[in-house]
Amino acid sequence: MEFEVPIDIFQSVSVIITPHDKGFTCGIIDPKPTAEKDTCSIIAKGIVRFVTKNPDLIYDEGILAFTEEDKTKVSNGEEDNVIDLLTFKNKKDLH
Repeated sequence: MEFEVPIDIFQSVSVIITPHDKGFTCGIIDPKPTAEKDTCSIIAKGIVRFVTKNPDLIYDEGILAFTEEDKTKVSNGEEDNVIDLLTFKNKKDLH
């Protein structure tokens, strides 16, 4: 897949997960100011919210991910990890 604009990792939103005495802790590193939050910022916030409310599910998904035979395939059938969110949501809404 070719991109119109190269990916700039310095503008990336990062979800950070680190060990803690009681298990783990997670947070977000987002270089953009609040007024410029975008889809990536929203997804990162959702990931952190989901992880903190459902740590058991996330752990189980991690175990499954490690045990799957084909780790490179994503649900859209492509060999990369770029997901067209609008296409993905439209397919999901049809079911």
